[in-house]
Amino acid sequence: MREDINNVALDDKTQAIPFTARLMAHYRAKESESENPLLIDPYAEHLAGDLTDYFRTHGRYSKMDYGIVRSHYIEEKLLKPWCHQEDESQIVLLGAGLDTKAYRFEPLKKKKHHVFEVDLPSINNYKNDLLKDEKSFCPLTRISADLSALNWMDILLKNGFQKGIPTFWIMEGLVYYLEKAKVSTLLKKINEVSAHRSRLFTDLCIPIYAEIQIGPFSKHFKWGLEKDKICEFFAQTGWKVEWDWADSHDQGRDVGQKGLYFIVGVKKI
Repeated sequence: MREDINNVALDDKTQAIPFTARLMAHYRAKESESENPLLIDPYAEHLAGDLTDYFRTHGRYSKMDYGIVRSHYIEEKLLKPWCHQEDESQIVLLGAGLDTKAYRFEPLKKKKHHVFEVDLPSINNYKNDLLKDEKSFCPLTRISADLSALNWMDILLKNGFQKGIPTFWIMEGLVYYLEKAKVSTLLKKINEVSAHRSRLFTDLCIPIYAEIQIGPFSKHFKWGLEKDKICEFFAQTGWKVEWDWADSHDQGRDVGQKGLYFIVGVKKI
């Protein structure tokens, strides 16, 4: 399966595995090899596959720090205390891509946590194939569904998700790829099934990032928000949020300046 994927042009929108997912795995693999890594992902290189042909013509994209900084922030600042504080919880990765937290994030071994990964069937089939011999640190359920469709929540509920257990919803590199109206609907849906104390993380961009559409990631962005509209937008969907500029948490890395937000929320009572 992976050999076939490696023969597909990475900018071909018809390919089975979105190239952005493989790029993120590539960046985690390179970070793992660095002198002072922010995270170590022993599965990333295998999942990324061979991207040599792509980087021959897109060398400037061979290293990007933003996704690494974002993952470090989520894991160290948000999920680590969450896993220690909650005796039982659900962690739902919406648009999970080739994420490997369930296999490498040590705090998941403590207490009772259940990870759900929601993404397209092609992504899940690919991960199931390449990680079939690996054991996750906690219960792991992959949900094959299209987040832009209306039935993905029903599929989640039928596959073990429980409304009464606090949930941390992770939307890492997701919402700017969906239409704004669909994001609003998604946020309302997850609010409806979330227990008290449930939280969320997402990142979002300023409007100009969605307008200029350059680079392997932002060329697919559909929308952004001005900073003074963030809290209002999320409040309308049932979430009380705080936000900060991503570059405020850059760990000395280059993530750009004042263009991307980290947004953390809690379900409104």
